[in-house]
Amino acid sequence: MNAFWLFMILFSILVQVINGDINKITTILFSAPKTALQIFVTIACSIILWSGFLRLVQDSGLIKILERFLKPILTLLFKTKNEEAFKWMSTNIIANLLGLGNAATPAGIKAMEELSKENSKDLASSDMILFVILNTCSIQLIPTTMIILRHEYGSENPTVVVFPILFVSLVGLFFGVIFCKVISRVLRR
Repeated sequence: MNAFWLFMILFSILVQVINGDINKITTILFSAPKTALQIFVTIACSIILWSGFLRLVQDSGLIKILERFLKPILTLLFKTKNEEAFKWMSTNIIANLLGLGNAATPAGIKAMEELSKENSKDLASSDMILFVILNTCSIQLIPTTMIILRHEYGSENPTVVVFPILFVSLVGLFFGVIFCKVISRVLRR
Protein backbone atom coordinates (compact mmCIF):
# COMPACT_ATOMS: atom_id res chain seq x y z
CA MET A 1 0.00 0.00 0.00
CA ASN A 2 2.88 2.35 0.76
CA ALA A 3 4.23 1.79 -2.73
CA PHE A 4 0.83 2.72 -4.18
CA TRP A 5 0.68 6.02 -2.27
CA LEU A 6 4.28 6.84 -3.12
CA PHE A 7 3.49 6.22 -6.77
CA MET A 8 0.37 8.44 -6.58
CA ILE A 9 2.31 11.28 -4.96
CA LEU A 10 5.19 11.10 -7.44
CA PHE A 11 2.78 10.80 -10.38
CA SER A 12 0.83 13.87 -9.17
CA ILE A 13 4.04 15.89 -8.83
CA LEU A 14 5.14 14.78 -12.30
CA VAL A 15 1.80 15.83 -13.82
CA GLN A 16 2.07 19.25 -12.16
CA VAL A 17 5.65 19.67 -13.42
CA ILE A 18 4.58 18.74 -16.95
CA ASN A 19 1.69 21.21 -16.76
CA GLY A 20 4.08 23.90 -15.49
CA ASP A 21 2.22 24.35 -12.21
CA ILE A 22 5.08 24.03 -9.73
CA ASN A 23 3.57 26.80 -7.57
CA LYS A 24 0.62 24.50 -6.87
CA ILE A 25 2.96 21.80 -5.59
CA THR A 26 4.66 24.25 -3.24
CA THR A 27 1.34 25.59 -1.96
CA ILE A 28 0.01 22.09 -1.31
CA LEU A 29 3.24 20.88 0.33
CA PHE A 30 3.14 23.76 2.83
CA SER A 31 -0.63 23.85 3.44
CA ALA A 32 -1.28 20.09 3.73
CA PRO A 33 0.47 19.64 7.11
CA LYS A 34 -1.51 22.55 8.55
CA THR A 35 -4.78 21.05 7.30
CA ALA A 36 -3.83 17.59 8.59
CA LEU A 37 -3.00 19.04 12.01
CA GLN A 38 -6.31 20.94 12.14
CA ILE A 39 -8.25 17.75 11.31
CA PHE A 40 -6.23 15.79 13.88
CA VAL A 41 -6.84 18.34 16.64
CA THR A 42 -10.56 18.54 15.81
CA ILE A 43 -11.01 14.77 15.91
CA ALA A 44 -8.76 14.35 18.98
CA CYS A 45 -10.75 16.95 20.92
CA SER A 46 -13.96 15.24 19.85
CA ILE A 47 -12.67 11.85 21.01
CA ILE A 48 -11.56 13.29 24.36
CA LEU A 49 -14.91 15.00 24.91
CA TRP A 50 -17.03 11.99 23.99
CA SER A 51 -14.79 9.52 25.84
CA GLY A 52 -15.39 11.61 28.95
CA PHE A 53 -19.11 11.62 28.20
CA LEU A 54 -19.05 7.81 27.85
CA ARG A 55 -17.29 7.56 31.22
CA LEU A 56 -20.05 9.70 32.77
CA VAL A 57 -22.69 7.47 31.20
CA GLN A 58 -20.92 4.40 32.62
CA ASP A 59 -20.44 5.91 36.08
CA SER A 60 -24.05 7.11 36.27
CA GLY A 61 -25.37 3.58 35.72
CA LEU A 62 -27.11 4.50 32.47
CA ILE A 63 -25.13 1.81 30.64
CA LYS A 64 -26.58 -0.84 32.97
CA ILE A 65 -30.11 0.41 32.31
CA LEU A 66 -29.56 0.44 28.55
CA GLU A 67 -27.91 -3.02 28.73
CA ARG A 68 -31.23 -4.41 30.01
CA PHE A 69 -32.95 -3.12 26.87
CA LEU A 70 -30.24 -4.52 24.58
CA LYS A 71 -29.94 -7.92 26.28
CA PRO A 72 -33.03 -9.50 24.60
CA ILE A 73 -31.88 -8.32 21.18
CA LEU A 74 -28.31 -9.51 21.72
CA THR A 75 -29.41 -12.91 23.03
CA LEU A 76 -31.57 -13.27 19.92
CA LEU A 77 -28.62 -12.47 17.63
CA PHE A 78 -25.72 -14.15 19.42
CA LYS A 79 -25.25 -17.76 20.54
CA THR A 80 -22.77 -16.90 23.30
CA LYS A 81 -23.72 -17.22 26.95
CA ASN A 82 -20.72 -15.16 28.10
CA GLU A 83 -22.15 -12.37 30.29
CA GLU A 84 -18.92 -10.39 30.14
CA ALA A 85 -19.07 -10.43 26.32
CA PHE A 86 -22.67 -9.17 26.45
CA LYS A 87 -21.61 -6.37 28.81
CA TRP A 88 -18.82 -5.20 26.49
CA MET A 89 -20.95 -5.60 23.36
CA SER A 90 -23.69 -3.52 25.00
CA THR A 91 -21.22 -0.80 25.96
CA ASN A 92 -19.84 -0.76 22.42
CA ILE A 93 -23.28 -0.60 20.80
CA ILE A 94 -24.50 2.11 23.20
CA ALA A 95 -21.38 4.19 22.54
CA ASN A 96 -21.94 3.81 18.80
CA LEU A 97 -25.62 4.74 19.16
CA LEU A 98 -24.59 7.91 20.96
CA GLY A 99 -22.14 8.70 18.15
CA LEU A 100 -19.06 8.04 20.26
CA GLY A 101 -17.48 5.80 17.61
CA ASN A 102 -13.85 6.09 18.65
CA ALA A 103 -14.75 5.90 22.32
CA ALA A 104 -16.55 2.62 21.53
CA THR A 105 -13.38 0.94 20.28
CA PRO A 106 -11.98 -0.23 23.66
CA ALA A 107 -15.32 -1.87 24.51
CA GLY A 108 -15.37 -3.52 21.10
CA ILE A 109 -11.88 -4.92 21.63
CA LYS A 110 -12.87 -6.27 25.06
CA ALA A 111 -16.01 -7.85 23.58
CA MET A 112 -13.94 -9.58 20.88
CA GLU A 113 -11.49 -10.84 23.52
CA GLU A 114 -14.40 -12.32 25.49
CA LEU A 115 -15.94 -13.87 22.38
CA SER A 116 -12.59 -15.36 21.38
CA LYS A 117 -12.38 -17.20 24.73
CA GLU A 118 -15.23 -19.45 23.59
CA ASN A 119 -13.67 -20.07 20.21
CA SER A 120 -11.35 -23.08 20.05
CA LYS A 121 -10.39 -22.53 16.41
CA ASP A 122 -7.98 -20.04 14.90
CA LEU A 123 -10.86 -18.75 12.77
CA ALA A 124 -13.38 -16.15 13.85
CA SER A 125 -16.63 -17.59 15.21
CA SER A 126 -19.99 -16.62 13.73
CA ASP A 127 -20.61 -14.48 16.84
CA MET A 128 -17.33 -12.65 16.28
CA ILE A 129 -18.17 -12.02 12.62
CA LEU A 130 -21.65 -10.82 13.51
CA PHE A 131 -20.24 -8.46 16.12
CA VAL A 132 -17.82 -7.02 13.53
CA ILE A 133 -20.80 -6.42 11.24
CA LEU A 134 -22.73 -4.71 14.04
CA ASN A 135 -19.71 -2.62 14.89
CA THR A 136 -18.96 -1.73 11.28
CA CYS A 137 -22.54 -0.63 10.58
CA SER A 138 -22.28 1.45 13.74
CA ILE A 139 -25.85 2.70 14.04
CA GLN A 140 -25.44 6.29 15.19
CA LEU A 141 -28.33 8.38 16.40
CA ILE A 142 -25.94 11.35 16.56
CA PRO A 143 -22.93 11.04 14.19
CA THR A 144 -20.83 13.49 16.19
CA THR A 145 -17.55 13.22 14.30
CA MET A 146 -19.23 13.88 10.96
CA ILE A 147 -21.21 16.80 12.38
CA ILE A 148 -18.09 18.31 13.98
CA LEU A 149 -16.06 17.99 10.76
CA ARG A 150 -18.89 19.45 8.64
CA HIS A 151 -19.21 22.35 11.10
CA GLU A 152 -15.45 22.89 11.16
CA TYR A 153 -15.36 23.19 7.38
CA GLY A 154 -18.19 25.72 7.18
CA SER A 155 -21.23 23.63 6.35
CA GLU A 156 -24.41 25.69 6.52
CA ASN A 157 -26.29 22.71 7.95
CA PRO A 158 -23.86 20.18 9.44
CA THR A 159 -26.68 18.02 10.84
CA VAL A 160 -28.31 17.40 7.46
CA VAL A 161 -26.41 14.10 7.24
CA VAL A 162 -28.01 12.56 10.36
CA PHE A 163 -31.00 10.85 8.71
CA PRO A 164 -29.15 9.62 5.59
CA ILE A 165 -26.40 8.14 7.80
CA LEU A 166 -29.00 6.50 10.05
CA PHE A 167 -30.89 5.08 7.06
CA VAL A 168 -27.79 3.70 5.36
CA SER A 169 -26.52 2.24 8.64
CA LEU A 170 -29.84 0.50 9.31
CA VAL A 171 -30.03 -0.93 5.79
CA GLY A 172 -26.41 -2.09 6.00
CA LEU A 173 -27.03 -3.63 9.41
CA PHE A 174 -30.16 -5.44 8.24
CA PHE A 175 -28.52 -6.99 5.20
CA GLY A 176 -25.27 -7.67 7.07
CA VAL A 177 -27.05 -9.59 9.84
CA ILE A 178 -29.17 -11.54 7.34
CA PHE A 179 -26.10 -12.39 5.25
CA CYS A 180 -24.11 -13.47 8.32
CA LYS A 181 -26.93 -15.68 9.62
CA VAL A 182 -27.51 -17.29 6.20
CA ILE A 183 -23.81 -17.95 5.61
CA SER A 184 -23.31 -19.39 9.12
CA ARG A 185 -26.23 -21.79 8.57
CA VAL A 186 -24.94 -22.81 5.13
CA LEU A 187 -21.42 -23.44 6.45
CA ARG A 188 -22.73 -25.45 9.42
CA ARG A 189 -24.20 -28.05 7.07
